[in-house]
Amino acid sequence: MKFQGGVREAAKMLAGLSRAAREKILETISKKDPKMAVLLHKNMYTFEDLQFLTPLMLIELLREIKISDLGLGLRISSNELKDFILKNSPRSLRQEMEEIMTGPLQLASKVEEAQERVMTVVRAKIDKGQLVISKESSEKLV
Repeated sequence: MKFQGGVREAAKMLAGLSRAAREKILETISKKDPKMAVLLHKNMYTFEDLQFLTPLMLIELLREIKISDLGLGLRISSNELKDFILKNSPRSLRQEMEEIMTGPLQLASKVEEAQERVMTVVRAKIDKGQLVISKESSEKLV
């Protein structure tokens, strides 16, 4: 069996840990290699992971991000993510995002920058315990 490790796999493992365990491990890594800790933190959650938010958490997130960034970021995202966000967004925001998604062509780098601006807010909210991304469909938030 071939080992398929790397930063992304390590970040996925970290994302699956409790918040306290994750913080402790990242703190330890940060002491030896601060750049690696930042890289791991950045890769724990991706733009596509937004589909694992609850509808209520999505609404909370929409209050803190630029809708133009989200709409732009959705241009290169999966249909599942687009459907989840559009289905759970208020009509006026949905229309704004749809206009941005179908608007004039944009540079891929601009779209990726917009995604990163959204994810900066998402990561901060996760770190504060204000958002939870649960990829386990069998586990429900209570």
